[in-house]
Amino acid sequence: MDQKSSIDAAIAEARSYIGVKWRHRGRSRFGIDCIGLLVHACAAGGIQMRDRVDYGREPWKDGLEREMREHFGEPVDDMEAGDVVLMRWDDRPDPCHVGIIGRDQYGLTLIHSYSMISVTEHGIDDAWRKRIVMVFRPWPR
Repeated sequence: MDQKSSIDAAIAEARSYIGVKWRHRGRSRFGIDCIGLLVHACAAGGIQMRDRVDYGREPWKDGLEREMREHFGEPVDDMEAGDVVLMRWDDRPDPCHVGIIGRDQYGLTLIHSYSMISVTEHGIDDAWRKRIVMVFRPWPR
């Protein structure tokens, strides 16, 4: 699979989960969490991730940032469709959430399994940009 096809396949897979309910450690269409969504999206794009399911509800304590660096290398400074983002919530000091960047007719979007709601895709406004602390590029450009 070429690079564009890999990215398109990953984004399509992530989008295919839109509306699926959030479930801690979930890995199916009955419930999926942010890491599970990333594992499925990356697999569809040809990247196999180590799929740990032994993490707690505070993933920073289980090395989420370290795991992302091990899988994807050093973060990049810009953001493109197909990138993986590591985020922190406004009330948390450490990163604890991941998503994949998509694109629609209006620009870049964020696809993620959003805490107890469901998998969703939306634009990236200033509040979401502030939550993104690292951007990784799984597919070499």
